Amino acid sequence: RAAFEKAEAMRAWAAAAHAEAGRAATAASGERARAAAEVDALKAVLSSREPGAAAPILDQVGVPAGLEAALGAALGEALESPSDEASPRHWRNLPPLDTPAPLPEGAVPLSRLVEAPAALSRALAQIGLLPRGTDGAPLQAALKPGQSLVTEEGALWRWDGHTTRAGAPTPGAVRLAQRNALRAAESRLDKAEAEAATTDAARAEAARQEEEARRTEAA
Repeated sequence: RAAFEKAEAMRAWAAAAHAEAGRAATAASGERARAAAEVDALKAVLSSREPGAAAPILDQVGVPAGLEAALGAALGEALESPSDEASPRHWRNLPPLDTPAPLPEGAVPLSRLVEAPAALSRALAQIGLLPRGTDGAPLQAALKPGQSLVTEEGALWRWDGHTTRAGAPTPGAVRLAQRNALRAAESRLDKAEAEAATTDAARAEAARQEEEARRTEAA
């Protein structure tokens, strides 16, 4: 009787463990499916362009999260131009300026913050990111030709007087944000797939233990 009661307790424990492992596996599978769907949707959006059109140069740009609006405001539609010189409009790879004019004090060149092809080097070196809360208007008149100042919120002060208030959406900023969202979704998918593999293995082991407990109880 003692052996039977022990075997019955082991079977009950194994059955509960199997059920819990099944619930965990179902949850992990759902998270993996959601992450995969988000990745597929973002990839579809980012790959949509005219047939045969070269990929825009912004697809080669790595911008930290939070700086999408700044870069989008500074370069605007030019981010949609490719680096392919066979395209009607494109970015040419020019050497750095011999003696670039310094940006106003406190402004950090985007070339230090953004990963980009060499074709964007000249432009990024002359775009200064201002500290949070700084108004670029008092500095605008002192900017040298080709220079501009931006904020994380997307405000822009250009050397020629053109100004953009913060919050004005740009296609480049939207696309950059989508690319960052894709990277985050791919990271979540990798994590979800690893979690799903772990829970699947745990469910298989729990099923084996439950079956073994049943055989012991039956014996």
